[in-house]
Amino acid sequence: MKKIVKIIFISILLIILFPLYASTENIPWYKDAVFYEIFVRSFADSDGDKIGDLIGLTQKINYLNTGSKESENDLKIDAIWLMPIFSSVSYHGYDVTDYYDINPEYGILEDFETFISEAHKRGIKVILDLVVNHTSSKHPWFISASSSYTSPYRDYYVWSTQKPDKGPVNLWYQKPTGYYYALFWSEMPDLNFDNPKVRQEVKKIAKFWIEKGVDGFRLDAAKSIYDENYKNISWWQEFYNYLRGIKPDIYLVGEVWDNEFTIAEYYKGLPSNFNFPLSDKIISSVANQKDLGIVEFINYERDLFRENNSDFADAIFLRNHDQNRVKTGFGGNIDKAILAASIYLTLPGTPFIYYGEEIGMEGAKPDEYIREPFKWTDDMKSPEQTYWIKPFYNLPNNGISVETLDKDPKSILNQYRKLIRSRINHKALALGDIEKVKTKDNSTLAYIRYYGDEKILVIHNLNRVQNTFSLKDNVQEIIYLRNVILNENELILGAFSTAIVKIP
Repeated sequence: MKKIVKIIFISILLIILFPLYASTENIPWYKDAVFYEIFVRSFADSDGDKIGDLIGLTQKINYLNTGSKESENDLKIDAIWLMPIFSSVSYHGYDVTDYYDINPEYGILEDFETFISEAHKRGIKVILDLVVNHTSSKHPWFISASSSYTSPYRDYYVWSTQKPDKGPVNLWYQKPTGYYYALFWSEMPDLNFDNPKVRQEVKKIAKFWIEKGVDGFRLDAAKSIYDENYKNISWWQEFYNYLRGIKPDIYLVGEVWDNEFTIAEYYKGLPSNFNFPLSDKIISSVANQKDLGIVEFINYERDLFRENNSDFADAIFLRNHDQNRVKTGFGGNIDKAILAASIYLTLPGTPFIYYGEEIGMEGAKPDEYIREPFKWTDDMKSPEQTYWIKPFYNLPNNGISVETLDKDPKSILNQYRKLIRSRINHKALALGDIEKVKTKDNSTLAYIRYYGDEKILVIHNLNRVQNTFSLKDNVQEIIYLRNVILNENELILGAFSTAIVKIP
């Protein structure tokens, strides 16, 4: 009898606990991760040539995450996106000459393997920028293809015997053997994905890097493989299914720089896509000092995405390597830069931080000046400091450096650290749904994030003028306050302030 009672008790316990276990343990790793985008050339130097490299990155990895929960001086980054590291003839690497080797300025394959090992020791996942819409014109495939009609690589690219007189005629370039198509630049010829051999080559490349320990890929120009979206989606679906057969938890995130409707379509083929419209809405709301419907837009988007992929992972960000930096967009206003970070780091989705945003780096087009050297110190002669380009925005001795900001508890760097830790310590911020909270005017943005029994109230004052917010519930825990005073059941919100509190 006792045995039967014991079995019944265990069965009931399992029925109660299993849904809770399943809801937390079966979530893909990338859904509650915080990513950090790195341009290796600009990040950290190890050999004195002032060009960032993989050894330098490995030496500085504790800045991102030490692997210790007790550490207070790291960012607590969960994953890294490396901009192109393959062999290339350009400074940026988006024109690949060899998909199976490292840019020699960044190191060798063994350096990459060491970096992956050290990252994984700290619980950091790594994804690579995979650029397969095109190759470099100096890639052996194209050199062969353009030199002979009978080259085995001829059909790896898109050719025409005559220059087309319809469509994008300015995207066709001439070689002695004919005209080839290049969407982005004459020296970046497009690959021909109608050729099954090209598709197999791309799968082979991805498999090679997965076997090196890579956890996923950022897919450059994901909507440009074909002219038609449905053909792109079909290809990425094929690619994703293939990679899942090798690594079931592989993460792919597409660069689909378009409106929310097009992005939603791509969720048919990919688990994650960058949310460009949301980034613009956050930036515009902060710039205009009024909420332009951020929460309503998020929930509208999420319904669209869910129609095509019930398990979608929204990749949210403020700005990336192709866009003017956040602080520059705000005219150098550091408070607005911190406010924008406070908003997107408390929204649903997987946040991506572009290197340097956490220390308030600036930059605007042309692209080189959006990708200036990361500043470890104000001394450009410091051993780890890269100096591959003379900075135009992030000058020496301007106080914008890790060394300087580390000492100031109110600095943007330390705000990023606190906000990321808030996501780590509260599942509602990382994984929860979002509900708009009505405010007396649109200069205040408020919402509740909820997950299971946890409810987090987030309030932002988008205005430079002091405001107040009345609390309907008691505060169970103060998670984060910036320029805010809690006065009984009222929050006094200073200029461009944020409050994050746990409520019943």
